[in-house]
Amino acid sequence: MNTTNKLWIFQSNRILTPVEEQDISQILSGFLQSWAAHGADLKSEFQILEHKFIVIHVDENQTKATGCSIDSLNQCIRKIDALYGLDLLNRLWVSFEPKEGIIETLPIDTFKEKVKSAQISPDTYVYNLSVCTLEEFKEKFRQPLKESWAGIYL
Repeated sequence: MNTTNKLWIFQSNRILTPVEEQDISQILSGFLQSWAAHGADLKSEFQILEHKFIVIHVDENQTKATGCSIDSLNQCIRKIDALYGLDLLNRLWVSFEPKEGIIETLPIDTFKEKVKSAQISPDTYVYNLSVCTLEEFKEKFRQPLKESWAGIYL
């Protein structure tokens, strides 16, 4: 990945099984091989992180992703979602690490309640799905609650 990449992060509401990860990888590989914007191939890659996050990135030095190409990506994600019931397009889930190496995902209202009742500490790591560049990804994808987008709930 480089800093001119456009990123999309899709979060599963649960941990993916190894078989699901393999199937999703095959679907995404096939999709990305033919992904184009106005007929120009998009140089793109994907990763599945923590058995939960699907990260798609495009090198926009070559070709910029456009509305139609982004729509086709969302259609691919909807197809994966329909196959496995992962709620990938729902931005009202929050993933966080209650313990090192454990990722939990809750509806945002439940997350807010747990923060307000001090069941989730300011030092708990939370994930930011709104990052859209490699630089943001490196700096803001996983941050302590007190430094993150979700710090407003403290």
